[in-house]
Amino acid sequence: MAARLLPVVLGLAALLGSGQVTAATVATEINGVEGELLDNVRASVSLVQAEQLDELSLWRLRQMAEDARSEIEQALRPFGFYRPGIQVRLIEPEDDSQHWRARLDIKPGPPVLIDEVAIELHGDGQDDPELSQWRREWPLQPGDRLDHPTWEEAWRRLEQVAEERGYFKARFEQRRVTVDAEREQADVRIVFETGPRYRFGDYRADEQPFSESLMERLHVLRPDEPYSVDRLDRQREALVRSGLFERVVIDTERDNEEDRVDLDYRLEPRPPNTWRATVGFGTDTGARMQLGWTRHYLNSGGDRLEAALGAQQTNQEYVLQAEYRHPRGDQPSEFLTAGTTLRSEQDNFRFYDQDRIEPVFEAFDGRREQTELTFGRLQERRLWPDRYQGLEERLFVSILNESFDAFREGSFSPENEALLEANPELRPYLDTESRVIALGGRWRLPRIEGTGFGTHGSVWRAHLLGAHESAGSDVSFAQAWVSGRWHLLFGDRHKLLLRGEAGYTEANTRRLDIALGDRSLDLTITDLPERYRFKTGGDRTVRGYGYEDLSTNRNGANHLLVGSVEYEYRVGENWSLAAFADIGNAFNDFGNPKLKRGVGVGFRWYTMIGPLRIDIAQALDEVDEPWRLHFTIGTQLL
Repeated sequence: MAARLLPVVLGLAALLGSGQVTAATVATEINGVEGELLDNVRASVSLVQAEQLDELSLWRLRQMAEDARSEIEQALRPFGFYRPGIQVRLIEPEDDSQHWRARLDIKPGPPVLIDEVAIELHGDGQDDPELSQWRREWPLQPGDRLDHPTWEEAWRRLEQVAEERGYFKARFEQRRVTVDAEREQADVRIVFETGPRYRFGDYRADEQPFSESLMERLHVLRPDEPYSVDRLDRQREALVRSGLFERVVIDTERDNEEDRVDLDYRLEPRPPNTWRATVGFGTDTGARMQLGWTRHYLNSGGDRLEAALGAQQTNQEYVLQAEYRHPRGDQPSEFLTAGTTLRSEQDNFRFYDQDRIEPVFEAFDGRREQTELTFGRLQERRLWPDRYQGLEERLFVSILNESFDAFREGSFSPENEALLEANPELRPYLDTESRVIALGGRWRLPRIEGTGFGTHGSVWRAHLLGAHESAGSDVSFAQAWVSGRWHLLFGDRHKLLLRGEAGYTEANTRRLDIALGDRSLDLTITDLPERYRFKTGGDRTVRGYGYEDLSTNRNGANHLLVGSVEYEYRVGENWSLAAFADIGNAFNDFGNPKLKRGVGVGFRWYTMIGPLRIDIAQALDEVDEPWRLHFTIGTQLL
């Protein structure tokens, strides 16, 4: 026994005698690899980790150097390098600092390449489109470098897809990578047994104040429908978007004997009433406010009532809106609707030449009042569920009564009286009343994500309207309108905002030759009620021009074209700078639109109630006009 211990004792004595058991530090230099190979080597080699130590023994340092070769080999294998060339050198300190250097020279060598790939899917899921899609996207093809992280991520994704599609008994019968390091080749083989696909079974819900028929309507899953997480999310979304519940939880319970999934709805009804009040300001509208009330359910059948009152300083405008919704059919997003809008505002009958800034004659002040009743159907269509949030479709019949009365104001100026006396044909346009019974449809298709500056996506809107005198209307017309807005993000600081709008109306127009003294004006007026006329210009349309100042003679028009491009650069956490160019006009002659242009710069501050927007814009087609300030914050009028 003593003879065995003698060499060890002599070795320790030699080390102590030569001063080798001392505190040391080390810095490591790695050559020959980069990227993910370098990262994994640094994470795997003990010498690199030792850089964080304040001191270590020389014996431990040399042991780490001996271990470095095998550690490097193991670090390179996940990326397909099985035969690397490795040199490890310890470089002694050049002074008394005891700071050693370790140099690792690595030649990864030729990688192992995929030779054969064999993937087999068995069971009910062998023809499942989602699993087939996974197979088509398999990342390791013959000739590719073997990459173990990619391999593991791919087969785990198969497990995940199978779970999401309801193959809860799925298992791997084979899952292996066979590596021939000498030939630098690897074979991949997966045999996956999906087993049966589970189906949705029964659902249970706590006692609710809603009828059984309403709960059945909100249950969008078909009996015995194949299970999928997407459909379960769709069911959860239907319950949330119904607006009836403050809390929605869906628990799943698997029946492994029947291969089905039962659902347990835990629903907390929301308070029946919601009240809201908002305020805002804009250079177009002045001060504005809204008061709103929503009765989320009027009865056990889920009937709903919304009402809102709005007022804004500009034009002394007041609006009252209300809509009643009655559930229809067996889908949660279908309703029969009845609504009303009452609007009263100060308005003017204007006399502008499109090529001049100043009016030719003084406007006639009047009060415009509108009463509209609408009856229709509201439905959401899931056209592209992976890309959009659902197409909102409203088909309706609308009954509109509109009047404009400049005489009751009793505020005619001497020029107004002289103009009316010289042109009595103006009188019918200063005291009007019309009724329109229109059929139409409105559509909205949103795809919106994010908040604040990060809001991106698109919103499409369109409507079709038509009325005819033979159906009880005072005027005949047909109108089509479409608009689109796109917010595109580029990185964390850059955003491009695009906007387009187009409208066309088939309606009669009338021409009046108005004269007073040496002044005259060729006035073109559409037969459309003001409710259906197009106007543009202002804070949210063509900047650089006044609110709704762009239209034929500034009285509204049959057609509309608007386009805008805006670049926004985020400077701070919640604020950004913008530059923009707008173009557009509303007009009666489609062959001569006389589009107006505006350019400018702006400031954006993203707040809890929406972005505060300050724009300074120049109207390029009114060069004598100063730069115009546009300022908005808060919500628009109803």
